[in-house]
Amino acid sequence: MTISVDWANRVIESTASITDLPAFHATLRDLEGDPVGVIFPVTHTWKALDLSGGAFFYQADMINGYRLKFVGAGPFVIQGNLNGTVVDTGVQVERKTSSAFSTTAVGDSGPSAVDIAGAVLGHLSADLDRLAEVWARLGLDPGRPLVQDETRIGFGTVALAVEEAAGTVTVTRQ
Repeated sequence: MTISVDWANRVIESTASITDLPAFHATLRDLEGDPVGVIFPVTHTWKALDLSGGAFFYQADMINGYRLKFVGAGPFVIQGNLNGTVVDTGVQVERKTSSAFSTTAVGDSGPSAVDIAGAVLGHLSADLDRLAEVWARLGLDPGRPLVQDETRIGFGTVALAVEEAAGTVTVTRQ
């Protein structure tokens, strides 16, 4: 993908779809810093909201009158939250914005979707275990029937002791 800027007319030109928003942002910042671009206003604002675990929610907003123009036969795709005017050149341009997030990294580094899913599942597994235990404690798990008498409550491998003293019942995990 080739990105160039017609500084005088404030047009950002791309020869390919924009599917990696952080790479697009980095390219524009490099062009803004070159000897010609440095004398013109910046092309866009950039937001990278850290969602933790290596995931970010990216957004670029074109400012100062800059517009995006695709050069070539197309069709083209803008993937991500890139806000701004697209110059109509008669080719199809599909925008795939997101209210969720995607994780990308310049140079194909960083966590994959599988890595992120594994990290999320790891954080949730303890909560899921506790939820399954509550489900069983309520007698709702057919695979772990609830057994209860005056001194014991049991379900699956969980055993609870029941004690009564002075009208107060205390349940303790064994």
